[in-house]
Amino acid sequence: MIKRKAIAPTSHRSSAPVALALAALAASAASATVTVSNVAFTQDAATHDVTVTYNLATSDGEPAFVSLDVITNGVSVGATRVKRVTGNVSTTPADTASLVWPGTDKHSITWKARADLPNVGLTDAAVRVTAIATNHFEGLYMVVDLSRGKDSAYWPVQYTACKPDTNSPAFYATELWLRRVPAGTFTMGDDTTNYKPAHQVTLSKDFYCAVLPMTVPQQRVIYGSLNSAITGEIAGDRYPAGYIKYTNVRDANWPTNNNVSAWTSVGRIRKRTGLQFDLPTEAQWEYVCRGGHSGHVLGDGSELTQANVYAMAWTKNNSGNAVQPIGVKKPNSWDFHDMTGTLHEWCRDFATSGNGYTSSASETDPKGPMTNAEGKRVRRGSSFGGGWGDCNPWFRLLSGDQGTTANNVTGYRLVVETDEGSAADPALGVQRGSGDSAAGFLETRPAAMLAGIRSGTEVVADSFIDTATALSFVIVIR
Repeated sequence: MIKRKAIAPTSHRSSAPVALALAALAASAASATVTVSNVAFTQDAATHDVTVTYNLATSDGEPAFVSLDVITNGVSVGATRVKRVTGNVSTTPADTASLVWPGTDKHSITWKARADLPNVGLTDAAVRVTAIATNHFEGLYMVVDLSRGKDSAYWPVQYTACKPDTNSPAFYATELWLRRVPAGTFTMGDDTTNYKPAHQVTLSKDFYCAVLPMTVPQQRVIYGSLNSAITGEIAGDRYPAGYIKYTNVRDANWPTNNNVSAWTSVGRIRKRTGLQFDLPTEAQWEYVCRGGHSGHVLGDGSELTQANVYAMAWTKNNSGNAVQPIGVKKPNSWDFHDMTGTLHEWCRDFATSGNGYTSSASETDPKGPMTNAEGKRVRRGSSFGGGWGDCNPWFRLLSGDQGTTANNVTGYRLVVETDEGSAADPALGVQRGSGDSAAGFLETRPAAMLAGIRSGTEVVADSFIDTATALSFVIVIR
């Protein structure tokens, strides 16, 4: 079993740890619970501000990370588009002042809808308030807003507990979603294959990892251009960016130092977000790919069989030996997509001299070999051109070059490292449950009671958040 640590405690957290078994990322009955209830919202007729009210309860009386999502016609409008929010809503996991304390009174969030979405009407509108316990890593996402384009000096960063809408065009093009991963200890490698010896690795700090490999439109914004066209580019934005050189993502000075040039992908996104973006280390990559599972199994815990691989990955056997859209296969247990198959992904590390590892000794935050005579780097994850048997968390591709050439089966995904977590924490620590309000069904008043007018048409059937014209009726969420 993979052992995992709690996120670094805040000043408000109880000091008494509770041991939990985390086999399926579910908190045990011993965990504290977080409950969101009585969610409702109204819209001011003059300002168009949307006021959301809700109740928050935690069984241990401690605060929660609260975020707001707005849904129209069953689809989220996107975390980066709902950003002018104030009141009982959280900003970043590290900002303890923005955590929301439970209480008997209703909490309130104000969203300046017209400022965020000018001249837009949202039909069948709903809101979702999500609360995550302070030290519960699940559901805490970082979202980089790339919509300002490659020439912008700054790309805003949002934090939300709401999962991404995987069918939204923004998810692939203008938003870069990363999910928080907890510090923890796991078994890396596999003794039943050439990728041995299996050995214990501890990652002492939490980090965020991209939910998807880098896509074609994201690469255009972050790097400024593509190295080469890929087969699927003409079919839309839901394709991974191939033909990626290691040396275009970051400099080849790792692990001597962590510096990067301003013109690289990592250098550009570091400068525009102020965050420590990078390629994952090989240990980080495998930890994420395993999705909380250990042993000779896939990232969703299932056996390594052809059918199970096909459910999660594109291989040469089910892709037609051509690049395919991402985010359509089953994610792993931590909701990461296309970790295996699709494209090989660069890791920071130098390659070892063979398929396996040099030692069975336990390691903490390994950086990989300090040198490599050929300058070769590790790639992980197999590709659409590989066999289904290679689509597993322990497969390593060490036959690559120094990262100065590119091919159509190699891409990458990014991570952001944090200073939170501690190797001194107990392997199993406090973890609390989360509460999520359902989007629910919206109810407008009977037609005779409606006075709202939109574009000269009487509003009768639709629930509506309007940022263009006056409204004078109330929308209620059950």
